[in-house]
Amino acid sequence: MRGFCSWSGGKDSALALHRAHADGVVVERLLTMMIEDGTRSRSHGLRAEVLRAQADAMGLPITFVPTSWAEYEDRFVAAVTALRADGVTDGVFGDIDVDRNRAWVEGVCGPVGVTVHEPLWGRPRRALLDELWREGFRAYVVAVAADAAGPEVLGVDVLGRELDAALVDALAAAGVDPSGELGEYHTVVAAGPVLPRPLDLAFGEVVERSGYRFVDVTAAPGRPTAAVGQPTGPRR
Repeated sequence: MRGFCSWSGGKDSALALHRAHADGVVVERLLTMMIEDGTRSRSHGLRAEVLRAQADAMGLPITFVPTSWAEYEDRFVAAVTALRADGVTDGVFGDIDVDRNRAWVEGVCGPVGVTVHEPLWGRPRRALLDELWREGFRAYVVAVAADAAGPEVLGVDVLGRELDAALVDALAAAGVDPSGELGEYHTVVAAGPVLPRPLDLAFGEVVERSGYRFVDVTAAPGRPTAAVGQPTGPRR
């Protein structure tokens, strides 16, 4: 099975990629949808350089597809069609249990002959987080939904913080989905079994756009970040 991974740079795509490897899918490349100018990822707001550093650490090529939300589906289908023409037969995605997300993925991949793999599908959300930590992944919060931000959790103070059990417990206690499956927050992965060369991360300015607050992230090969400073901001 020659595959690609729909790569966000965050915890779910990383764990899905790890599980897909165990299932025998040979992931040959990563695919990331970007904002119109190609500088940042469409969903997580990660710099292209950070995503490329992750890909380089994995020894995989990465394809960036600039798009608006209005053109997202057409651009995604075109990218997957090109991969299929190049001999890729399978796609790996990190959805957990939102039916409309899986239906969309199957609807755009099936007609072009790409088999969909959802390695996380149907697993309890907290169990997946426990697996993430058990397998040695380290992930940091890089975006929070502006309408979910509050004084207790998911405010700007959480940006740049490592997603650990204490943070997940705080999210759950505040009534926030601990996995962020509905887009409450997004992460970036700095270390784990799919990253033989972990990344050093630095967190900087916070901006608000498209209904999210994002912290700017830079990365370099090296040891995973042990502690992070507080980002500045927020500002619009």
